[in-house]
Amino acid sequence: MKKTLLFIPVLFLSCVNPSMERGFASLNESLADVTEDLNFYASSIISDMESIKEDIYLITKHIEKMQRDKERALILIAEILEGLDRTKELFDNMATREQAEAILSDLEEMRETLDILLGLGDSDIDGVLNALDQCPNTPLRTPVTMFGCPLTDTDGDGVLNADDQCAETWGVEVDENGCEIEETGTTTNTTEG
Repeated sequence: MKKTLLFIPVLFLSCVNPSMERGFASLNESLADVTEDLNFYASSIISDMESIKEDIYLITKHIEKMQRDKERALILIAEILEGLDRTKELFDNMATREQAEAILSDLEEMRETLDILLGLGDSDIDGVLNALDQCPNTPLRTPVTMFGCPLTDTDGDGVLNADDQCAETWGVEVDENGCEIEETGTTTNTTEG
């Protein structure tokens, strides 16, 4: 029985058909060629689809821009039509020459009244009416004279510039006019400069 078992594997090893082997090899080569062709066509199709996808994106963006342009154009057309309607209404309601002259006269009277009111106002809020204010742009909260000019004492003598008759009396005793007081004996003389 041992002899029979050894013979069976030898039979299976020797059952190779060379013509089938060549057919399988040829079939494998053909399948490899077809697979290579299919891979080439597939990559070409994928590349074409990417290109088409990009073209569709660009076309979509162009269409969106055209739609925005169309919307802007429609808005402009609507504004033009409104303007034409207003112009027509103005022509329909246009005043006569006499009415226009009466309106101008009323406006001139209003202007004169406004000028008077402006003169009664105090634009720089210094307490002096605009009509009397000789310094109309005094900074806020600056003390001013009765003419609206800032109260200043440039030479530091205690007399404001507006009342100072001797403007350069530095570090000396002065009178109410800002002029130096000179004492000679028992009398006082003032020097105006």
